[in-house]
Amino acid sequence: MIRIHLERAFHVGPELLWELVVDPDHYRFWTAAFSEGSDFDGDWAKGSKIRFVAADEHGRESGMLSEIAESRWPEFISIKHVGLVMNGIEDYDSPVARQWSPAFENYRFIPKEEGMCIFEVEQDVPEEQAEEFKGSWEKAFDRMAMRLETSADVGKVITLREKSRNDPQVIWEKLVTPEQVKSWNYASDDWHCPSARNNLEIGGEFHYEMAAKDGSASFDFWGTYTEIEAAEKLYFVLGDGRRVRIDIFEKPYGCLIEERFEAEQQNSLHTQRQGWQSILKNLAR
Repeated sequence: MIRIHLERAFHVGPELLWELVVDPDHYRFWTAAFSEGSDFDGDWAKGSKIRFVAADEHGRESGMLSEIAESRWPEFISIKHVGLVMNGIEDYDSPVARQWSPAFENYRFIPKEEGMCIFEVEQDVPEEQAEEFKGSWEKAFDRMAMRLETSADVGKVITLREKSRNDPQVIWEKLVTPEQVKSWNYASDDWHCPSARNNLEIGGEFHYEMAAKDGSASFDFWGTYTEIEAAEKLYFVLGDGRRVRIDIFEKPYGCLIEERFEAEQQNSLHTQRQGWQSILKNLAR
């Protein structure tokens, strides 16, 4: 293995460049430079297991088995590759897999003057593939720049995903039944959802009380429904005008839940992503 080093300057700050890397919708766009259909399964928090894969026409995945060795927003991500996925089979022990275990892929987000940011990549790769990887990274940088120029969603719409072993109907009931909403609608153990009301119809409103358990804070999280398809989609507009979409896709393992919401201005994109992801994990469980 050798370590390659590449970098590119972008006309955004590190917060937006971080979003470009970790948001599923944007990630799928720029990583097509390496393999069409590239995706990830997992999250970017330190210690998390994560798979970087692409599926063939039969749904069989191939790619990397990895873990997040370090994650310091919005400065640094270190990915530790520990094995391979080949045609849907996890491989830690073959000679090829051991060649990649461990191999590191490090991203640095270096702020510069006038709103610029350097995206720096270091990656351990087999020596005979070094030039191929360098060429793919240059194409990926080009696609990142294109995404920033052409997409209005970077830094404005946050996309989250969670897999669930539950089937879509179970998730739907948890999502729209007030008593069940109270069991999952909180971002941390020191908060809860003591009351919930829901008028499930187009133009109907939901009102969920979000409160600190010690009584120090509470607020009414509410919105108005714009699209409803049982066990498939639930779209609404929040009280402050921001739009939210929740889509549920049936899968062999249960279902995939995708949530997209327009970011607000009071908290960082990272804080919002963490909080909403935590709630979505509760729903998926």
